[in-house]
Amino acid sequence: MRERTAWIMGGIAAALPVVGLLIWLNLDGGGSAIEIPLLPASPSEPSHPRLKVLEEPGKWELVSTAKSVTSTNTNTGTLHAYWGLNGHCLILEAEMTNPAGEITYDLSVKHFNDQIDHYHYTLIQDDGYVRGLIGKWKTQSTRMDWWSVYLPGAPSGVSQRIVEQQLTPSERKTNIDIVNNNQVELAGSVESKRVGEREAAPATQPATPELARLGTAGVWQEVESVMEEGKLITNRINGRSRWTRGGRALIYEGVIDNNGEGVYFMWVKTYDRMDGIYRFVYFFKDGPVDHFVGKWDEATKTIVWRSIQPPGNRVIHETFTSPTHRTWRVEFFDNERKLVSSSDGESRLKE
Repeated sequence: MRERTAWIMGGIAAALPVVGLLIWLNLDGGGSAIEIPLLPASPSEPSHPRLKVLEEPGKWELVSTAKSVTSTNTNTGTLHAYWGLNGHCLILEAEMTNPAGEITYDLSVKHFNDQIDHYHYTLIQDDGYVRGLIGKWKTQSTRMDWWSVYLPGAPSGVSQRIVEQQLTPSERKTNIDIVNNNQVELAGSVESKRVGEREAAPATQPATPELARLGTAGVWQEVESVMEEGKLITNRINGRSRWTRGGRALIYEGVIDNNGEGVYFMWVKTYDRMDGIYRFVYFFKDGPVDHFVGKWDEATKTIVWRSIQPPGNRVIHETFTSPTHRTWRVEFFDNERKLVSSSDGESRLKE
């Protein structure tokens, strides 16, 4: 377990207020893969009106301040916001500059979870650390209250509280507290203002050799086979992957051919440089978020992913044959660690 009060401070200074498992469907196989145009890079509108309380897509200017007992840090930067997952998720990419001129890149995803009637806020920091919050929108006060539900490695008793205040549709102020056993240890704030349309992201390469192992940006075609009740079922999936600004994370938006209808999903993979592990966040269209951690095995070119939230019983063996070809095996276990079912898949770069 690591100390990460400073661990969240990086997020205050750089990611705020910006900032699953693979879905297997019972298909009869043999259908054609869904065309990539069903995967818009940035839909112009959200999938539901309740998402309009989030930041408006575009370019935002940010000023962030973090205060502890001994110091105050102020950073400036820009945020590029756009819709993803066919309008179900707001994706926010931030570039923050500190007084020394150093730049950090952070990624956030905001969306609504239908199953629990709450908003989700997932933050992927420049160093690869991932944390998650859930929130409630308060219409009368035009604000969103967030509280942490996923802080891996945080000391016992540490939590995070965020209040986002919408001053106008193009202005926000966010207050952030890091709380340790009900005592505020670190307080921060972010002022943000929308200044225009977002700028197209430049073509980006992975920032580190560890990230380069995850593959190549582009359009992918996938086939996944599941044995259920003695019957072999084939799922066909198309997707598009891209590196975020700064090359710190890989985003993949996919669609499963469900008898001619597209079933959408999204995932983000990154490398936690502090812990030396990979992190994998899977976003379901209706809202749930699954978190995995993985270790690289050089001999087999494989990452073994294990589900940690929800905790439990899923393991993915993902082998990277080349930057343009990967295979995987998913295993489901019961509470007694008995294998219940498994599936196998293959993914190849199309273009």
